[in-house]
Amino acid sequence: MKDRVDVVCPCCSTKLAVDTDTGEILSEERPKVDHEKTFETAMHQVEGGAKRREDAFDKAFNRTQKLDDLLDKKFEEAKKKAAKDDKKPFNPLDAD
Repeated sequence: MKDRVDVVCPCCSTKLAVDTDTGEILSEERPKVDHEKTFETAMHQVEGGAKRREDAFDKAFNRTQKLDDLLDKKFEEAKKKAAKDDKKPFNPLDAD
């Protein structure tokens, strides 16, 4: 049986050597990161964040506008249905 197991982290791609008996990490090998590239990527994400927020707001606003129209239509249909109905509405206070 092996005395160690090699594992690769799915998040950061770090290679770990783990002792099978104790479960302790014996060694780790992190991938090299180009910091300039990471900083540029972060700046693009920050700059693109305003566009994403604006798009999300526009979608929510349009959904709200459509919801108002839908509720108005449902209310009109309910009024038409109530006008056709001859039965008196149930009053819970009359149940005594």
